[in-house]
Amino acid sequence: MDMNMDIFEKQGNIALDTPEILREELPLQRFVGENQSQAVVEGEVALPGGLREETSVLSAEAMAVLERSQVQTGVVEADGKVTFHVLYTQGDPTHVSSLEASAEFSHNIDFSGAVPGMTAPISLMVEHVEASTQGGRMHLMAILRVVARVFSDEPLAVVTGIRNVDGLMMKTETLPACQMVASGAQDVLIRDECDLGAVLQITDTLYASATASVQDVMGGEERATISGNILLDVTHRSDMPSRPIVVTRHTIPFEEAVALVGEQGDSMCCDVVVKDVAVLSQEGKEEGERTLRAEVMLGLEANSTKRRDVCLLLDAYTTQGNMLTPQTQQVMRALSHKQVHTAESGKITLMLDGQTPVRTPLRASLRPIITDLITNNGKLQVEGMMEVTMLYMTDESEVPQSYTTEEPFQMSFACDLSRPESLILYPSNVEVNGITSDRVEIKFILHVSCYDVQMGNEPLVTGIDEQPAQPAQPGILLCFSQPGETVWDIAKRYRVSSDSLKRMNPDLGEGDSESSERVILWRK
Repeated sequence: MDMNMDIFEKQGNIALDTPEILREELPLQRFVGENQSQAVVEGEVALPGGLREETSVLSAEAMAVLERSQVQTGVVEADGKVTFHVLYTQGDPTHVSSLEASAEFSHNIDFSGAVPGMTAPISLMVEHVEASTQGGRMHLMAILRVVARVFSDEPLAVVTGIRNVDGLMMKTETLPACQMVASGAQDVLIRDECDLGAVLQITDTLYASATASVQDVMGGEERATISGNILLDVTHRSDMPSRPIVVTRHTIPFEEAVALVGEQGDSMCCDVVVKDVAVLSQEGKEEGERTLRAEVMLGLEANSTKRRDVCLLLDAYTTQGNMLTPQTQQVMRALSHKQVHTAESGKITLMLDGQTPVRTPLRASLRPIITDLITNNGKLQVEGMMEVTMLYMTDESEVPQSYTTEEPFQMSFACDLSRPESLILYPSNVEVNGITSDRVEIKFILHVSCYDVQMGNEPLVTGIDEQPAQPAQPGILLCFSQPGETVWDIAKRYRVSSDSLKRMNPDLGEGDSESSERVILWRK
């Protein structure tokens, strides 16, 4: 911030009656606030088997997708869809089946100060999933962590200066701000295929989960080119001895263009979310081989912002005539937008007390629940509970076993976030290895995705109040400053110029003293 601490405007020998207040409509993006809540999404689907067949749920996962957000008076509306994937057995307990179902949701977040016309970026994270069966139907439930941030792009009328006032002293500042000038969104379908080796003995592909991250964004005229990677985890049914389930992992690169509507800005911010995943496998050319085909629907979004520096009035007073009192308003404004993607590797050790002994771990699914966030010197520390569901085989039976627990976790990420509250955590590359019959090690990569906004919150002058001043006695005065007072503060309190105060007190500090200082001042 550039600041001019003491500007003295000489208006002549005759005081002018009416000050001229200079105003400007400042185009800036104001931060209205942030709110967090939980949404419970439920669904139900009929099972394909008979009503009398015994059904056992092995694991349940869910993916949440935001379809629309809208700001109404005092509330933010979020509409979306949750897609569930469930592994279960029905009838034959050794045969693993999968089920995919979706449930739409509409969730309202109470938001004081929200009005139509504002924008509300929303982040969704699945924190808990349950699946249960009764009477030939499967009931599904997911708990979502929903964070909404509300912004207003309405210009703010601020005071930039004052004219036609005798003995005027002004302090100005160069205020940085940003304004969103272009945006665009587009859904794209990414296709890929690869060979699955015969050694896996895959007989059928059940389902897949996917995450996507941005590696680079390049802004051109009226468009943004976004490139990144899709991480695909695919669960298959297998004929391998003692391993009815196998998991394969694949990386799919992408590079897509998004059309932007608006004017060209100074910087770009983009994000990508997975909206849908479809996979299937077919017999390959060689015996035992299979070909995996995958389709991933991505939602791409890009915004362009422009920085603008405006010289504004910070404070003002007069050394003679009427007193001028600036009226200020505390405004949180966006200085810059960025989408942060980073990841770190982690490890959890499970002790399966009281469970059947582990012979062959099959797979594990993880769901992090955030309990605390700490930012310090470019580091982000996340603490929480990790909900773990593990599938494994035992020595006693060919029936897959399921074990669900919660384990505390603490991860540190190398990223500098101004407002980490809306971050999303998601795991990938989950590997489970048996150590002993009652001890299992789970390794994973935990990703952070955060729509971060750097804020400025200096008070802005929105009006000037003029009042008659009490006549002051001229002469040389001796006074004492208050701890932390600056030269400007003292000069304003006694209605003298900062220059004259400094000439009389060359050793006077700039508010860095914790004690009072003796000050000599001359008042005409």
